[in-house]
Amino acid sequence: MKIYRNIGTLVTPVGKSALRGEAMRKNIVSVKNASIVVNDAGIIDDAGSNLKFAVKIDDVVYPNAKGYAEEIDCKGLLALPGFVDSHTHAVFMGERSNEFCMRAEGRSYQEIAAMGGGIRSSVEKVRNATSEEIAQYSQKFVRNALSLGTTTMEVKSGYGLSTESELALLAAAKRVGELTGMEIFRTWLGAHAVPKGKKQSEYVEELINEQLPAIVKEHAAEFADVFCDEGYFTLEETERICIAAQKAGLKIKLHADELADTGGAELAVKLGSYSADHLLKITSDGIAALARSERTIATLLPITALCIRSPYAPARKLIEAGCAVAIATDCNPGSSMSENMQLAISLSVIGMQMSPEEALTAATLNGAAAIDRAATHGSIQQGKFADFVLYDIPSLSYLPYHIGVSDVAAVVKNGNIVSGSL
Repeated sequence: MKIYRNIGTLVTPVGKSALRGEAMRKNIVSVKNASIVVNDAGIIDDAGSNLKFAVKIDDVVYPNAKGYAEEIDCKGLLALPGFVDSHTHAVFMGERSNEFCMRAEGRSYQEIAAMGGGIRSSVEKVRNATSEEIAQYSQKFVRNALSLGTTTMEVKSGYGLSTESELALLAAAKRVGELTGMEIFRTWLGAHAVPKGKKQSEYVEELINEQLPAIVKEHAAEFADVFCDEGYFTLEETERICIAAQKAGLKIKLHADELADTGGAELAVKLGSYSADHLLKITSDGIAALARSERTIATLLPITALCIRSPYAPARKLIEAGCAVAIATDCNPGSSMSENMQLAISLSVIGMQMSPEEALTAATLNGAAAIDRAATHGSIQQGKFADFVLYDIPSLSYLPYHIGVSDVAAVVKNGNIVSGSL
């Protein structure tokens, strides 16, 4: 058992399911002079102020029924839950900085894809690498994310677009978790684009009849995702792929309404998807559908909006309608080359007019809900994994205010310091 003592202020959303609407701001607890007690399984036994647990100080043991504890002095730092980055493509091969420059010149996401860039550019690099090479290349980005306060991450495939290469990417994602200590949940995104040389109808059949059975047989992913958008997969194709994936035992997440309003948010709710992601072009009908859903999280990706020079997703409308909103980095080599959740929080406050409290909930508890982990992750409370971050900042509001800079002192995963020091 460990006690993390002398926390200046502990700030956390509270709950074991997603917070919706105004609860994203109101269900926040702030405790001064706090402690966090972690058992030997890495689970929080208690958290709050004036906790009385056994501790050895100057060779004198002050016991109680809980037994003995190791004491860690948190030196008056501020504690927040570890970020849950619930939408990433953080395992890949190669970089696409040339596309970044093309967007700066005014070219759109769709124009770059039509010129041979975009997703297909990454596919070529992935297909020419081994799974271990992909893992070795990608681990630095995931290590960076850990040092910046992310303790749990979803990672999608989608740069293979063949059974062999999709499996290689998902194996690489698992390997990156082993190499870095990041807790990674894997999503099969074979339906990210249509590979060069194949008809779309032909590829949909391959996804359902070849890729999906192989993914399930190898236990390579927990979730299935589809890029449901203009120029990618239609509503009908998306529904067919997702129903097949659900029947095979996978949970659903969706890329939806990023490039155009296609009704992707409404389809996500209909399918019981755990999240509908991007939502840059969502309409009032999509917002209303998400507000009615008890499961589907609206996952917003503000770094992507910045990079593709798009208006931000309507976070205020979503929250005011009573939706559960999460934020994530969308870390990927093309449209969001950042693993920094703190930057996503800053952009959420600046560009989407979220309060710091709403942004914190979106980056932690609601992110956990988007990967079906809200009961065990995303907040500092009894019974959850001891994943939290200690910051050398005076308050929660300082986090988005200090733009693009990390004030992380230490990152704690399952009760152990895995980055930084105290």
